[in-house]
Amino acid sequence: MHLDENRNLTPGRVAQVLFGLDPDRDERAPQLCAETLLTLAQNRYRAPASRDELRSPKRQRFALRSLALATNFLAGREGRAGEDNMTPNLYGKLLASGSDVRNSANLALAQSALQGLVDPDTQRGQPGAWLLRPFHESLLWYDARKAPSRPDWTVRKVYMRGSGITLARLLLAPTDPKAAEQGAHAVSAIREALTGPSPLADISRRLESALQTDVPFTTKTPDTEEDEKEAWERGEDELLQPLAASLCRHAEGVMCQGSASGPAKLWQLRTILALDLAVHALRVAWDATSTPEEDRFLLLSFGGGPRAQDRVRQRSEESYRRARIRLNEATISTVARIMRQLVERKTVVWADEFENRRNKLDGEKGPDGLLHQLTKLTTRSADDEYLRLARTSVESANYGRAEDGFRVLLESVGLVAGTRYRYLTATPDLLAALVGALSSRMPMPSNEFFAAVRQEWGLVINQESAASTSLRGQVDGAGLERNARRAERLMSEAGLALSLSDRTTVVGERAQRRSM
Repeated sequence: MHLDENRNLTPGRVAQVLFGLDPDRDERAPQLCAETLLTLAQNRYRAPASRDELRSPKRQRFALRSLALATNFLAGREGRAGEDNMTPNLYGKLLASGSDVRNSANLALAQSALQGLVDPDTQRGQPGAWLLRPFHESLLWYDARKAPSRPDWTVRKVYMRGSGITLARLLLAPTDPKAAEQGAHAVSAIREALTGPSPLADISRRLESALQTDVPFTTKTPDTEEDEKEAWERGEDELLQPLAASLCRHAEGVMCQGSASGPAKLWQLRTILALDLAVHALRVAWDATSTPEEDRFLLLSFGGGPRAQDRVRQRSEESYRRARIRLNEATISTVARIMRQLVERKTVVWADEFENRRNKLDGEKGPDGLLHQLTKLTTRSADDEYLRLARTSVESANYGRAEDGFRVLLESVGLVAGTRYRYLTATPDLLAALVGALSSRMPMPSNEFFAAVRQEWGLVINQESAASTSLRGQVDGAGLERNARRAERLMSEAGLALSLSDRTTVVGERAQRRSM
């Protein structure tokens, strides 16, 4: 592990050392997918020759946004819009109201169609962070924010934090040859889905073409920032190559499946990107904490009676709780490991190594204070002492970003349910993404599907998948089989499975690959 001159114990740095990237609680499935697709599109679906040739994913599309989100994203902008004397400010105001501009017609109808594509999971906070569902390349844009003291909007990081750039790198340039082949197929299919003919794409191009091209708020791509280049380079990390392999395999499965439409495949891809990233973080945490193999699972519950009598749901709650504990424990062990490496390398100024916001790390002054205790560490100090101080550090500062990032990723793909008692389940959309990701093996009996889901994502649904886990002594087999039947029924109702007369359920006939 490479140590910097200082700030080696900030939450972001610890997360990068542990996971290979820095999951953030603000990065949900919509933002992760949009940033990944924007990075692919901006770089013409090819890996740039070097970091300096990377094109930023920051696409403004302020004219389109003004129409789609009924908000003037060109407010305060001067210049020219079109061939007459209309300013960008007035142009954006007219678009936001759905009024026809110059020779246009039916913009109100187009506005209604675009508003139907707004991803409801993004509709929180300022409309600058609202996104459309992944539908077409010309309908993708980056986060934007308006400063309180200024009327104009600018593209900047709000909920997109760079993980999508790293995922794009993993799809475009994984180190494993098999993953590279699958990634190339996936990216080719993504490009085909994002660039096909579309009336809404034509509207987007016409709206943006009215603006000048030589000003920062139009189609001009902003300069690539240093942290974006660093996010791209993180895709080279050996720690991320298992994620690259699963991501390429699952993305290729989703995008190359049989009968699904392009938008349906992109919607499933949105789910798979977030799910694979969350599972990667959990598997790294399991490894870092030496979690026994029999405890490496997430139990999905598909409803039943009241919670007090539903043993499967109770154990699902427990598996989710334990997963979050493992993420926290992995963070603590990583902080302890970095602390020891710092002590072995140099004389440490501990205050310079932390992100000490509001002096949270100071705690008690004098010999009982954390920073003072850290100065007593030596190369001979016991591992338990490093772990004790690491735990105190984690409890004193904001190291919960990775755990929170894991939680919001699972929530945003429909894997978490419940209010007071949170448990794991799967919505029809999530099940469709799982089926699509396994399209190369479709169709298959439901028991094989459940086994594949256990192997690929660590998700347990039926008795057979639970047999090798610690659940075997905690939940009766009949309860797990009822759980599996409810999952089959949900898939059948969603058109993902077919129940046959001999009580066999076949999954994924529609996702089956067409012969090539």
